[in-house]
Amino acid sequence: MPDGTPGGWKALGALSPDADAFEVLGAARQDLLAQASLPEGRRAALHVFPEVTVEFAGGVHGLVVRVDAPAEPLQVWLSEAAVRVASASMSVGVTPLVLLSYALAEWGEPLGAGWRPKRVGHAQLPNQTTMDYYARLHRITPGSSKVDEMLEAGHDVVVVGDHGCGKSALVANVVEQRLAGGDGVVWLNLSDPADGPASIVLAMLEQERSSSGEYLLVLENLHANLPVRNELFDCLERLRSDFGLRLQVLATSWKSAAEILRRGEPTRALTPVLAEGRELVSQLLVDSDIDEARRPRIRDLARDDAHIALTAIDLSGTLGRVPTEADLEEYYTREVTGAGQQEALYRLACLGVLELQMAVREAGHLREPLQQLRDAGLVYQIDGAYQIGSRRRAQLVMNRARNQWDADRRWRRPERIVWTHLQRGGERLMKATLGRLDSLISPDEVRRDRLYLLTTWETLIRLGRSLSQRSADDPTWGDNLGAAVFAASALHQLNHDDAWWAIAERVRARWTYDAPGCTLPEPVGAVTADVADFAEIQRSMAQEDALLNGAPHLAGMTADEVDSDRMYRNWVLGLLLGFEGSAPARFRDQHRIDQLVEVAARAQEADGNFYPARVPWVTARVVLGLCQANLRVDHPVVRDAGNWLLRRVSDGGPFDNWWRSGTGTWNREEATTAMCLSALVRAGMPMRPAMQTAHTWLMGREREWTVAGREIDLSQVLEANLLCTEAASVTREHLQMLFQRTRTDMKAPTLLPSAPEERLRIPFVAAQLADIVWRIVQLESLKLYGEVLNHGRPEPAEPREQLVAPETIPTVIGVPLTERQLQAWRRGAEQIESFLRDRIAKRDGPMQTPAVQRAIRELLDFRAELAALTAELDRDVSMDLLERVDGLGRRICGAAWPDLPWPEQPTEPTQ
Repeated sequence: MPDGTPGGWKALGALSPDADAFEVLGAARQDLLAQASLPEGRRAALHVFPEVTVEFAGGVHGLVVRVDAPAEPLQVWLSEAAVRVASASMSVGVTPLVLLSYALAEWGEPLGAGWRPKRVGHAQLPNQTTMDYYARLHRITPGSSKVDEMLEAGHDVVVVGDHGCGKSALVANVVEQRLAGGDGVVWLNLSDPADGPASIVLAMLEQERSSSGEYLLVLENLHANLPVRNELFDCLERLRSDFGLRLQVLATSWKSAAEILRRGEPTRALTPVLAEGRELVSQLLVDSDIDEARRPRIRDLARDDAHIALTAIDLSGTLGRVPTEADLEEYYTREVTGAGQQEALYRLACLGVLELQMAVREAGHLREPLQQLRDAGLVYQIDGAYQIGSRRRAQLVMNRARNQWDADRRWRRPERIVWTHLQRGGERLMKATLGRLDSLISPDEVRRDRLYLLTTWETLIRLGRSLSQRSADDPTWGDNLGAAVFAASALHQLNHDDAWWAIAERVRARWTYDAPGCTLPEPVGAVTADVADFAEIQRSMAQEDALLNGAPHLAGMTADEVDSDRMYRNWVLGLLLGFEGSAPARFRDQHRIDQLVEVAARAQEADGNFYPARVPWVTARVVLGLCQANLRVDHPVVRDAGNWLLRRVSDGGPFDNWWRSGTGTWNREEATTAMCLSALVRAGMPMRPAMQTAHTWLMGREREWTVAGREIDLSQVLEANLLCTEAASVTREHLQMLFQRTRTDMKAPTLLPSAPEERLRIPFVAAQLADIVWRIVQLESLKLYGEVLNHGRPEPAEPREQLVAPETIPTVIGVPLTERQLQAWRRGAEQIESFLRDRIAKRDGPMQTPAVQRAIRELLDFRAELAALTAELDRDVSMDLLERVDGLGRRICGAAWPDLPWPEQPTEPTQ
């Protein structure tokens, strides 16, 4: 047996490695009974009989376990193979009772040799510190009284409400009452994707049978893992019917998730009860010592978040006044010292905005700082995970970090923090997140049309496994550099970094670019096989020239004049830039990236293009590679290439309302236009009229890029459309089309001789799909949670200028602001922006009435006005500008708007 078996496999771990089946199963029997046995005279809610036997059936040895049930004991089969796998699964902690929980949750289905264990979350109550906090927060409100009434009547209940409305505190109060009455309690926090049916069964195997015979099953944050809901209800029904357990459900969720549950089977119905944050906030204020005059300001500051209200009440006593948002930011980041604690708290805040949490086992180098933050009361540890509190609190911490902390900014990009967390969290966390995005628009609205993100991601997971196997067979991908690079990109995005490295070793060995003055990458030995594609490209160019009947090509370059080797190596330059720039962190080599950027600077033509000017997709490929290396338009190579792509044909450029491929049927005009648009947007170019024209043309060519066999074109168009519009909804049907074709191709791969890029198709589409799905995850996350992580999407410059152009702000005698005053006014502007984002997000969604549309337009106008005013906010300002900001703050923030420090009025000069 393997050394160091997980806790609970004591007898099994003591066996020799060559122990036979009877010895293994006999030891496993001892370990199982040792864990399942309670002190003398006590029985578990699910009682395991001691007559566990070793049997042989169907050619397989196993254990037969008998579990108590009303009619007769139910038998569960645990195969020898499953026992051996479980005892070796140290990383996921599969103890004997966890193994039995798996089997019971499968309702007797044999766990055979192909079974692979996953971590089972332990359904534990929050720790005493958290329960004490919930007790301090809880108040009797109409919502809490309704919950008591519905439970007393025998209903299963789901408490629904906005962030911070006190749902968990309400549930904790019910739990305390049930425990005092002799009931058993199982508490699952579904924010942990490992909490599921096996967790419920495990809790019943571990806890003593309740004196009342009643059990309360708490399903906290039901909206966090919608894909598991059917399994949970199946488990619940079987525990009630097969084991006779009297289980009542008390869940918490969003209103939108409760709506999905109402549409399900009647036997799975949960009675929704609304918990309103404003009611709890009002009750907290009534019970406090805050005077009547200050209560409205705290209520506006809290925005129906009871946790914020409780903190504000406490701070009012300490400060002797109503706190501001700046006070809250400071309080929630108090005593944070050193870059380690700052990084830990900031990362947790980024996750908290999306209601995610960080498991203790995933904390890595941040575990010690997180423990210090927990001891300081700045983060909580609940059910084996760290979390920061309500989403509003997470936002305040993020604001403070952006504005006040000077730590290393490499960890300051929220979207990358979230993405890394999802990747490290494994398949179940990703599925839970995508399932939520598929089904819900917001806490209040169910999605009308599903985006199929979960199904797409599952397709990608299978595709990742297929690519990994294909790479294991041939890491060179037939010595095709493009196929290898695109496969590596997909493998990295799908968490197969070892497979990425297997490809990288070959790629790095085949190309060199470190010689002084190197102008293009040089092959080591024979060039890679895909150089033959460029000979084919040149023939396609000649065919295009023939169709022009002798007329010169737009770039003034005929096929015969093109140096195909030079064109190929410029394309290779773009591939290698992207390959190295997007390498997994542990394999990233900045020296290689710097060398490639230097080569690009030398290879670039005087007018900004990358040879040949006739083929703009070569330039686009290099720009995309530079972007993957984290360069943008502020870098001269990217800027010059982007300007060249947008230069009209009449001015010596490639743009003629769209981009022609210049290579005939290889990389069609639709794919070339999509690629150029993606390169420009990724590089940070604002959406100029020329780009909007090209995008309109591209979307009007749907008949061309949806043709079967043109999946490369389709994937490129989807990416470009997402980048240009930041709207996932318009991509839905085409995304579904693409992943269905990809899934079909996975089952029966075909090569289409009529498609010249065929050798790249599967790895290229896989890489594009992974990128597209993640981009949709980002976009939909922002809509779903009502918060843009990086201070919101920038409004177009034109509307800002039309609404409040800088020249419309009167030029009067300037007044000087001190640095402290200026920072206070800037924080005030950020507070207005935060309020506006919050109000816009609550109204945004695909179903909008005319009244809602008018309200959103008005809020967007306020936002544009604020942007124009903020741009002029400096050390020397006019009193009129400050009055405008102050007036806007009072209108948008109400009583939460602070009294800002005004400068001394300048005196008029004497004549």
